[in-house]
Amino acid sequence: MAAPEILRNLTWAITTLFEIILFSCILRRRVYRSHPVFALYGLVVILQEASAAFAVRYLNPHSIEYFNFAWSVQAVVVCIRWLAVTEIARRVLAGYSGIWKMASHILVLASAIILAYSIAVSGARWDRLITSADRAVELCIGAFIVGMLLFARYYRLAIANLERQLATGFCLFSCFWVINNSIYQHWGSSAATLWEVLSIFSFFATLLIWISAIRNATAPQQVSYPVPISVQMYGELSKELDSRLQVLNRRLSHLLHSQDSRS
Repeated sequence: MAAPEILRNLTWAITTLFEIILFSCILRRRVYRSHPVFALYGLVVILQEASAAFAVRYLNPHSIEYFNFAWSVQAVVVCIRWLAVTEIARRVLAGYSGIWKMASHILVLASAIILAYSIAVSGARWDRLITSADRAVELCIGAFIVGMLLFARYYRLAIANLERQLATGFCLFSCFWVINNSIYQHWGSSAATLWEVLSIFSFFATLLIWISAIRNATAPQQVSYPVPISVQMYGELSKELDSRLQVLNRRLSHLLHSQDSRS
């Protein structure tokens, strides 16, 4: 067995072990009650590893059957990851229904646009269409998370450490996945081993972030600010920012309700 294949199998085994640890932490900390979609995602990635082992054992890795099976499973995983990200965003913006509704519209619209763009630039090549669409969705997920965190920071929204770390993990993995898909698209099957190893290591780092966040999920959540301020000034700033958020929320709610009534 070649050295790259040994390394790939070893990293697969380690990643699967940490996926099981993550899901065990989800069950033990009962995170599935507050984050059911994320819990489902934790289970699905374990099933994805099992399906990958099945495909390697019973299908030719260079056959079209293997390609279709692997990317069909990946499509399901990406969809659930997309839903898990929206679940985190909904919890962050739970107190502002108008802002959340606008954010969800932006996420859906952005995903639709980049998927349409992927179909347009891929031509008639099926393999290129799949990798382009997958890369585009991951890019959308990463950009949405960055935008959400910047929005929360600007308006000083209190984000629990669990939500922050889960979002960071998704953003990290999505960014690495975009890079990996770009490598695969450019060099093709000649870089398949490198593509697989980079994907596994990026997801391994993400798993470590999530496991640490879930293990500390019961700790008191505090929002830290870069510049220390007095209690009185903090109260005034909080009232002002909350007032601005409420105004923005009302305006967005009114705008969206007006559009719904016209349609």
